Amino acid sequence: MMAAARPIQARPKTPPLREQWAEVWRLLQGLLAILFNWLLTFALLGLLGLAGFGFWQKLQVPITTIEVTGGTPEVSAAWVRRELKSVTGTDIWAINLNAVQAQLMKNTWLTEVNIRRIWPGTLAVQIAIHHPIARWQGDQLLDADGSVFNPSGDTQGFDSAMLNEAAMPNLSGPDGRQWPMWERYLSLKPALQAVGLVMTGLIEDSRGSLDVVLQGGTRIRLGTQQIESRLQRLLDVYNTTLSGKLDQITAIDLRYTNGFAVQWRELPKPDEPLKKAFERKVEPKGSAQARETKDTDH
Repeated sequence: MMAAARPIQARPKTPPLREQWAEVWRLLQGLLAILFNWLLTFALLGLLGLAGFGFWQKLQVPITTIEVTGGTPEVSAAWVRRELKSVTGTDIWAINLNAVQAQLMKNTWLTEVNIRRIWPGTLAVQIAIHHPIARWQGDQLLDADGSVFNPSGDTQGFDSAMLNEAAMPNLSGPDGRQWPMWERYLSLKPALQAVGLVMTGLIEDSRGSLDVVLQGGTRIRLGTQQIESRLQRLLDVYNTTLSGKLDQITAIDLRYTNGFAVQWRELPKPDEPLKKAFERKVEPKGSAQARETKDTDH
């Protein structure tokens, strides 16, 4: 019995050489297209980079103008420009705004500094300052918001006359008491003005005892208790007893239960006796004692 013969498999026919070259050409065309696209992309990116660099170079202009808003006599626009003189001529985008702000904030009058660039060559500076309402401890200032600051000694354009006693009161007391003392000053000032007395300061010691300072340096000692009633005791008789004599008086002590003592710079003349509205003693120069009963507070 004969075995079945295995069928002969047909071999694939090799494509003609022409077709082979055609396939190679198609591959080359695809590769060239890819390379061309990449080259075109890089060329466009290069052109954009050059254009951007040129545009950036155009933006790099020096600062020629410094605009200042919010300038005051304490911190003038001219002072700000002098402080930033070194910035003039610097490329606008090379300026460190934080460093410029810190430089200006060394002036203790300033509370806020905002800086921005305005192309092509302007630096805009907006400033805000403290608004003092009183002296504190002699060499400091009390701001309207209740804070205390030391005014810069080298502030250009600052008018020191603004801080004399005639312009603002001089308050002195324990640390942290500046605002209660300011409120006390505001409450006492109108009552004194009603009889023609000008209040220039208020002093509080560590025990809370108050002294009012009048124009000319005369002090009214009020102590710690019944401040308003004690002051009213003086005001009720001031026009008939002490009016016109204030320049002769060093201090008026109201720390008594039924009167007050006057400390004179010089003894009154015998023919000009002091009218008495309350029981009190007129003391010679350098003495503040009186024989009346004195309150226990100081």
